Amino acid sequence: MKGRRPNRLLAALLAEADWSAGDLARAVNLLGTAHGLTLRYDRTSVAHWLNGSRPRPPVDELVGQALGRRVGRRLTPADTGFDAPDAGGDTVAAVLRSDDPVRRLAALCRADADPTRRAPLARSVVSAPPPVLRGWDKSPPPVVRTTDGGRQATSADAARLTTMASYSALMGEKYGGAHGRPALALYLSDDVVPLLTAPADPAVRSSLLTGAAHLTLLLAAMTSDVGHTALALHYYNVALSLAHAAEDRGAYAIALRCLSVQAHRLGDHRQAVELGEAALGVAGTAVPHATRAFLHAGRAVVRAGAGGHRPAAADLVAAERQLTLATGPEGPFTSYPETALRYQRAEVLARLGDHNGAAAELARSLAGRPADHHKARTLLHAQLAQVLLGTHEVEAAVEHCFHALGHYQQLATGSVHGTLPRLVQRLAPYQRHPRVRAFRERLRAMPR
Repeated sequence: MKGRRPNRLLAALLAEADWSAGDLARAVNLLGTAHGLTLRYDRTSVAHWLNGSRPRPPVDELVGQALGRRVGRRLTPADTGFDAPDAGGDTVAAVLRSDDPVRRLAALCRADADPTRRAPLARSVVSAPPPVLRGWDKSPPPVVRTTDGGRQATSADAARLTTMASYSALMGEKYGGAHGRPALALYLSDDVVPLLTAPADPAVRSSLLTGAAHLTLLLAAMTSDVGHTALALHYYNVALSLAHAAEDRGAYAIALRCLSVQAHRLGDHRQAVELGEAALGVAGTAVPHATRAFLHAGRAVVRAGAGGHRPAAADLVAAERQLTLATGPEGPFTSYPETALRYQRAEVLARLGDHNGAAAELARSLAGRPADHHKARTLLHAQLAQVLLGTHEVEAAVEHCFHALGHYQQLATGSVHGTLPRLVQRLAPYQRHPRVRAFRERLRAMPR
C-alpha cells in the first residue's frame, strides 16, 4: 500500500531472536491459543508486517509478547514497530494508562458490566505485566479523593467489603465464576469506588483499599474462570495497585501469586517463576502463616512447570510447614485449606511424572470438599480423569468424567471454561471405548 514503510524495528527483533518469519507466526498462533483465540498466521503474514502493515488488535500485542519471551525483556507494540492505533475515543483504554488504581477499577467495571462494551475488553490482550516492587519502600500510587464534602467512610463500610468477599468466594465455589460476575463488577463500580474516594481516617482508608483489592482479586479469578484471560489480567493488575496503595504486603503478595499462576497457564514459565519469587520476597515474614503457605504452594506449581523439580518439592514442604502453624480465621484471604494444598501438590506430582501420587492427592482433596462446591468438584474429577488416563486406566478415568459432568451442570453457564473440551481432547485416543462413547454422547446431548 502506498505510504507504507518497512518495519525495521520488527526486522531487528527477528534477527535478535534468531527467528524466521515462520517461527514468529507459529509463536503468535500458540499464544493466541493460550488466550482463547484461533489464529492461522504464516510466514506470508509476517512478511506483510515487515513491509509495513499492522496486524489487528490484539495480535499486535501478541507479537510483542512472543518476541519478548524470546529475547528476555518486555516489549510493547511500539517496540515492535507497530504505531499505536487511533483510540477513537476509547476512554477505557485511556483510563487504563492512569496511575490511579481507583480510576482504572471504575472504568473497567463499568465497561465490564455493560454487555456491549464487555466483548472488546474480553478480546483484548495485555502486552506486558506491571513492574513489580522489589523494595516495599517505594511511594504507593496516588488515589484521587472526593472534594464534594460527602459522608465520611467508616470501619462499618470496610467490614461490609469483607463480608461481600466471603459471600462472593462462597458463591464462586458453589456455582462457578460466571455466577454473579457482572453483579460484582457493578458492586465495585457503584458501591466500592465511591467509598475509596470518600473522606476517611487513614486506618479506615487502608482497610477499604485492602477490601477493594480482595474483591478485585475475586473478580479477576471469576473472569479467568469464564475464559476472559486478558480482562482477568487487567483486574489482577488493578488489585496489585490497590494493595500497594493500602500498603498491605499480604494482599500485594497474593496478587503477585495470582499473576504468577496466570503466567504459568499462559505458558510463560520464566515470568511465572519471577512473579512467584517476588511474591514471597515482598511477603517476607510479615504476613500470616496461611498466606505464606498459599504463596509457597503457588511457587511450587510454577517452578515445576519451569522444570525446577527439586525447588518445587522444597516449596511444597515449606507450604505444609506454614500451614501447620496457621491460626487465622476462616475466610478467602485469611486461611488456606488443606484440600487446596493437596490440589497444588497433585499438580506438582503430575509434572514430576508421579501419576499415582497425584491421583492419591486429588482423591484426598476431593474427599474433603463440601458436596455443593461444584466448581472444585468439577475441576478435581476432571483432573483425576486426566491423571488416570496417564496410566491408561480408562474405565476409572471415564467414571470421573461423568462425575465432572454432573457437577459442571450445576454451574452457571460459562464457568470452568475449557475444562470439558480438554477432557474430550484427552479421550480422543480411546474414542472406540464404549464408556468413552457414552460420555461423548451425553456431552453432546447437553442443552448448552
